[in-house]
Amino acid sequence: QPYCSGGWDKSRHRTMSFYRSVLRPPLFRLSADRSHALAQSVLRWAPPWRMLAAAEGLEVSDPRLHTHFAGLELPGPVGLAAGFAKNCELLDALSCLGFGFLTVGSIMPEPRFGNPFPRLVRYPETESLADSMGVPSKGRAYAVERLRRFSRRKVSIIANIGGFTAETLASGFFDVEPHVDGVEISLMCPNVLAAGEHFDELRLLQDVLQRIEARSKPAIVRIPNDTTQSPDRMAELIERCIEAGVAGLKVGGGRRIPEPRLGTKQGTLHGGAIRDAALANVGLAARIARGRISIKGNGGIGNADDVLAMLRAGACCIDLFSAFIYE
Repeated sequence: QPYCSGGWDKSRHRTMSFYRSVLRPPLFRLSADRSHALAQSVLRWAPPWRMLAAAEGLEVSDPRLHTHFAGLELPGPVGLAAGFAKNCELLDALSCLGFGFLTVGSIMPEPRFGNPFPRLVRYPETESLADSMGVPSKGRAYAVERLRRFSRRKVSIIANIGGFTAETLASGFFDVEPHVDGVEISLMCPNVLAAGEHFDELRLLQDVLQRIEARSKPAIVRIPNDTTQSPDRMAELIERCIEAGVAGLKVGGGRRIPEPRLGTKQGTLHGGAIRDAALANVGLAARIARGRISIKGNGGIGNADDVLAMLRAGACCIDLFSAFIYE
C-alpha cells in the first residue's frame, strides 16, 4: 500500500493516540532521567515490539521513500540519532519501529559514568530537552560484543564513536567497522584545556582521517555544534572531509545553555527550540558542499513537514531523538 494510505494513517493515529493519552502522561510525571531509563528497560525485550510492528504496520516499505546517504541505501530518510542506544543493547526492538536507520553510541573507549544527575531537563512547551549526559558508556568492548551478536538486521546500523584523541577515535573506528554499515565520528573536546586555549577540531579531524585511510566502511563526520557557529571554520572542515573521501556529514543545531536544574548547571539544547538553527546550518553546509558529500540533518524535527524542510535544504536524510520522546 502507498505510504500515506488510509489504512496506514488509521493505524498511525491509533498508535499515537495510545501513546499521548495512556503512556506519555505517567512517563512525564516521572523525572526525565527516570523516564529515559524506563524506556530503555522496556525496549530490552524485543518480542512485544515485533508484535506491535506487525499489528500496526510500523515497518514502512515504499520505494518513494528509499534514499541514499554516505553510500548506504536506506528504506526511508528518518533515522534514530545517537544517544538513545548508547551501548547497542536495544537494536532488536528499535529495528522494528520503522526507522530507516539506527545510530548507536556514542561508543567510548572505556567505561564512563558520565556527568552527575540530573542529566535531562524537559521543556514541553517547545518539545525540547537540555542534556548534560557526559557520554556515559559501558565501553567499546561491551558495545562491540552487542553489535557482533545482533543478527536480525533489518535496517542499516551506524555506530557513533567518541574519544578525546585521534588514536582512540581511529582504533574505535576499526573496532566497530566489521559490525556496522557506517561509522560516525564525534570530534570531542577533552575538557582539559588551559585558560585561553581553544579546541582545535580541524587538527583532530585531520589526524583521525590520516589514521583511518585504510577503512572499508563509509566514514561520517559529525560537525561539532560550536563549529557550526563559525561559517568559515565549518567550510574548512567540510572541504577537508571532501578531500579525504569522507562519505557523509551530520549537521545539527544544538547549542550550550545554562540550566540550573542539571547536575552540571549547563547542558546542550535539543528539540523544537533549535529547529530554525538546525535548518539554517544544513542549508549552509549544502551550499558549501555543492553536492560533493552527503548530509544528514538533525535538530528540532518533530513531524513530516520538518523532515521535508530538511530535505529541501539539502539533507539526504535526518535523524531524531527528542521527537521519539515527545511524539
